[in-house]
Amino acid sequence: MGVVSAVFGGVIRDVLSNEVPLIFRKEVYASACLAGGMVFLGMEFLQKGADINIVASIVVVILIRYLSVRYHWALPFRPLKER
Repeated sequence: MGVVSAVFGGVIRDVLSNEVPLIFRKEVYASACLAGGMVFLGMEFLQKGADINIVASIVVVILIRYLSVRYHWALPFRPLKER
């Protein structure tokens, strides 16, 4: 749900601002949300407390986003070949 919220929230924001959505450029935020979700599921599997799961997931997402902005991390972008 976090990935869907991040992606579609960002797409709606960019479309209303008349810009190309960040998800179609080389952004990391959907991947950061996916990593946070995986951390949450992993900790849930290990039966850690709910509060610890939530805080750890939030920290992972914020840390990945902060580092991606700070160090200009981007995912590889490979446009579709023209036909």
